[in-house]
Amino acid sequence: MSRICTIWTVAFLASATLLLQSSEIEAQNPFTSATDIADGERIFQLDCAICHGGDARGGMGPDLTRGTYRHATNDEQLFQIVRYGIEGTEMPRRVRTDPRAWKVVAYLRTLGGGGELPPGDPERGRELFFGSATCSTCHMVAGEGSRQGPDLTLIGWQRSVDFLRQSILEPDAELDPRWWSAQLTTRQGTSVSGYLLDDDLHAVRLLDGSGNLLAFRKTELESFQPIKTSRMPSFAGVLSDDDLDNVIAYLASLRGEGVEQ
Repeated sequence: MSRICTIWTVAFLASATLLLQSSEIEAQNPFTSATDIADGERIFQLDCAICHGGDARGGMGPDLTRGTYRHATNDEQLFQIVRYGIEGTEMPRRVRTDPRAWKVVAYLRTLGGGGELPPGDPERGRELFFGSATCSTCHMVAGEGSRQGPDLTLIGWQRSVDFLRQSILEPDAELDPRWWSAQLTTRQGTSVSGYLLDDDLHAVRLLDGSGNLLAFRKTELESFQPIKTSRMPSFAGVLSDDDLDNVIAYLASLRGEGVEQ
C-alpha cells in the first residue's frame, strides 16, 4: 500500500471514530436557566398536569418527583418522551416544540428525589393481595392472578401513591372507560354482563366473568345498559389502616422486575 493510501486510510478511520463517538454523546439541555425552569413549570401546568398532577406527584400518569423514570436515564431520553410521547402507552405527543420540551425537562430535574415511599410493608401487602384482600381474583401481577381487572405488573411505575389509595377507597373516582361494563338481555331472555369491549351502531362485544369474548347484534337485544361505574368494590372500612398501607406499599413496589418488557 502506498504512503498516500495509508494516510488516507488512517484519516478515514479517525474521522469515522470521531463520528461514532459524537453520535454517542448525550444531547445537553440548552435551556437550564432559572427563567427556563420557570417557563418549564408553566408549560408543565398547561400540557402535563392533566395526567401527572399540578405538583407532578401523579394521577392518571406516574409520579415524576422520584427522580427516576422507567423509559429515561438521561436528559435526552427524557426530552424525547416529553416531546414525542411513548408509542403504545398512555403517554401522548403533547408538548409542541423542542424548546418547550427542553424547558419541561429542566423543570422536572428540579423535582428529582422528592418522591416519598409510602408507609407499609410490601411483603405483607403481597400476602394480602394474593390472600385475604382477594385482589388477585380480579388483578394479575407478573402472570399470577386473574384478568378480570387491569394488569398491575407495572402499576408502581404507572400510577402515583395517591392514585393507588384513591382507586382502592373510591374505585369510581377515576375510572378508565376501558373498564366500563354493561348488562344486556337478548330477545330470547338471556341476561349477560361483563366488561364492555366495543359498542357501535350494529354490535356489542363483552368479556364475561369467565374470560369469554361475547358478541351480539343489537337487533338481537331486548335491552342494553352500559354501566360507567367500577365493578371493583370500595375497600373503605374493609381493610384496616395498616393493611391498606401494606397493600399500597406492595403496589407501589411493582416495577415489572423479572418480566420481559
